[in-house]
Amino acid sequence: MKIAFTGSHCTGKTTLLNQMKIIFQNADFQYVTEVARGIINRGYPLNMDANMDSYVHYINDQLKAEKRMQSCDLFISDRTLLDPLAYALVNKKLPRPYIHDYFIDMMESIWLLEKEQYDLYIYFPIEFPLIYDGVRPEDEQYRKDIDDQIAQLLKRNNVNFLKITGSPGERCDFMERLVKSNILPV
Repeated sequence: MKIAFTGSHCTGKTTLLNQMKIIFQNADFQYVTEVARGIINRGYPLNMDANMDSYVHYINDQLKAEKRMQSCDLFISDRTLLDPLAYALVNKKLPRPYIHDYFIDMMESIWLLEKEQYDLYIYFPIEFPLIYDGVRPEDEQYRKDIDDQIAQLLKRNNVNFLKITGSPGERCDFMERLVKSNILPV
């Protein structure tokens, strides 16, 4: 089963993936996490300051990381190319480095190809307070705008997705049941 997590920043995607790594440590499980932080650590701006070079690196790093997807029973990515696409679309409305429409169209085309590799998207709506960590933007309206854009893209493109809600423990229980009922013997 190939699962894509998606949602705005600080919605619990990586937290849940880290719990899944513990639960399924003995399974044939591969994952992708923290692609965005890797890009930022190499000096490329993301979030409100992202530029075309940032997005090129994001796309390249994410696709390279996803190569392992076909060689395992369970694969989870805590973001996909849907996420930078949503950020780029929201950023178009900000006074910041301009991303050309043709580039955003290309990002959407690449995401539409990538999404075919996943069996299911898990959408993380905003439920928890924003925690500033020196990397994530502090602007709550920006986070809401990203969330709205992700939800619109999922619906507009008829993506097979489930919305996950509840406490971290409830989310973990839900994901464990979902995975076990779909790929692992009971």
